[in-house]
Amino acid sequence: MRPVRAILNNYHNRRHLLQTMHIPARPYGGPEFLYMKNHKAACTNMLTLLLTHMHRVLGERDGPEISMNGVHNLPADYLRAGARGLDWPLAQAALTAPGWFRFTMVREPLGRTVSAWADKLQPGSNPRHRRDLMAHLGRDPEATLGLSDFLDILAQDEGARDLDRHWRPQHKEISYGLIPYNLIGRVENMDNARRAVTAALFGPEASAVEVIDTREHLGHRSGSRAYSDALSARDRRNVERAFARDYEMYEAVARRDAA
Repeated sequence: MRPVRAILNNYHNRRHLLQTMHIPARPYGGPEFLYMKNHKAACTNMLTLLLTHMHRVLGERDGPEISMNGVHNLPADYLRAGARGLDWPLAQAALTAPGWFRFTMVREPLGRTVSAWADKLQPGSNPRHRRDLMAHLGRDPEATLGLSDFLDILAQDEGARDLDRHWRPQHKEISYGLIPYNLIGRVENMDNARRAVTAALFGPEASAVEVIDTREHLGHRSGSRAYSDALSARDRRNVERAFARDYEMYEAVARRDAA
């Protein structure tokens, strides 16, 4: 039980962990699998891939809704997640028992962090993320929070860094080094990750099935590339300071990809 307790320590509570875990809702002809969702690391893309193939192999008449809302409000016929879908004994087996195919995705830390700010904290975005962060900081929720200010906060304030799963450290969100993953894909090598997951779960012939690539078809763009290009040297140092362990993890995964 010690590994499970160590995994649980990475999350705010058991509910948080269970919301991160995704397993098949029923037998589908392939191996039992665990997908650990990592926000701002192609989670919409990976969920779309899983839902599309699960629908295909189960032979359902009506397919899942492929939209930002539909993908993140999971059809119970395909995937189980969260405290309502997963009981604790099953969750523990998915995390540590032999015979499961476990996978997740990671993203280069600077790009992920900037994307989180652009998507969740700019004016006009979902106010909940800004409200929670400003409450933690003791600031007016309507006050301006620029990107450089945000990165400076993350470099200095561990509580702010851990507050929201869209920018909290990835090594904690996926329990890197604790969960025995078969595959850790990289957003920057997304096509290979998609092919590897498809082959492992649904067989090599499944690669011929057309699956929407949400990077192109759902129009979910935060403009983070332009913001990243404009960062100062201090901004970049702040990201490196805030996410030093994520950089170590990412570089290890990249070396494994290249081997």
